[in-house]
Amino acid sequence: MKRSSKIAGIAMATLMTVSNSPAIAEENTGCAACSESSGNNGETASVASDRSLARQKLIDALKSMKNQPEQIEFHSAMCYKMAMPPATVDYTCPGCGANTIHEYNSPAGEMVRQIASVRRALPNLPVKITLDETALCSKCSKSERARLAFTSECGKCGTSFTWEIKDSNDLDKLGWLFLDYPVKSIDDGPGRGPLNNPDKVRAMVEFVSSCTFCPKCIKELQLNYEN
Repeated sequence: MKRSSKIAGIAMATLMTVSNSPAIAEENTGCAACSESSGNNGETASVASDRSLARQKLIDALKSMKNQPEQIEFHSAMCYKMAMPPATVDYTCPGCGANTIHEYNSPAGEMVRQIASVRRALPNLPVKITLDETALCSKCSKSERARLAFTSECGKCGTSFTWEIKDSNDLDKLGWLFLDYPVKSIDDGPGRGPLNNPDKVRAMVEFVSSCTFCPKCIKELQLNYEN
């Protein structure tokens, strides 16, 4: 019994000592964690490091494509008989929740059909790119023309710049942005293949560079083509 009382007394004393001690360790741990794990834009050190490596891979891949376009092979998938598409497609605005109906084969309809994939893919890019899709909403749109507006932070200097996707041709190019670089073989849709297409490789380099780096940095990185 005496032994139990003694143990209880020691435990109580220890508890009082701990409760009366200043929380220095907790505060220091919190600050250290913030300073060590957060980048300038609130990213963790790990995420910032991954993005930095991905940016360098992209730069190296684009330089290789520019200098050796013949190394890229375009192949064609088999042709499939498509079912008759619906006449319209519904778009629900993530901002206001309004529903807008677009013609299925219109530029707006094509954008609506791809918008979910674009939203998912943007956070995985090596540069920060945000999307403004309000032009697809009949309530929020300030323009009669369908478009997807993007704002990029240059992967080299951080300067913000904007660009747009306005039609089917632009949508086809947008797919290039989400490829896993470096690439050696690219699905070019139904048709013949495999083929080399240096002109298309040049268009890829120009488009992807223009979406991820500002004009000044494109020149500094030697990703521009001399006219």
